[in-house]
Amino acid sequence: MFDIKKILFPIDLDAKEISPLLAALKVAKMLNSEIHIFYVNDIQAGYRHPTDREDAISLKVREAAAEELLDALKIIYSVSKGDLAEEVVKYCKDNNIDLIIVGHKYRHKMYDKIFDSSDIKIIDAVKLPVLVIPQE
Repeated sequence: MFDIKKILFPIDLDAKEISPLLAALKVAKMLNSEIHIFYVNDIQAGYRHPTDREDAISLKVREAAAEELLDALKIIYSVSKGDLAEEVVKYCKDNNIDLIIVGHKYRHKMYDKIFDSSDIKIIDAVKLPVLVIPQE
């Protein structure tokens, strides 16, 4: 069995659906793992968010999750700028991440033909187990 001590959840600050974030937090609690909430201000996305501070990510998480859940976890907030998949790979290596949890939103086949989704980019780039949480 895997010994999962550190989990990475790449957060999307544009996401209105919080179920993948909540699921990641619950998995971290269940496994008694440290969870890293990581935001990448992606060049390809056009830098939609001017912030590159951990407090913005912390605020988003605190708005989404119950205080009791957050108090039960060791959470590390981190930010970076660059290509999402490349930054996730680098972060995982630098921080000895054991598992990545990503949210997934179903998109029409035509959308898939034109655009890459961030979850697929991450899955293709990393050499780690990835848990995919569908959005409700």
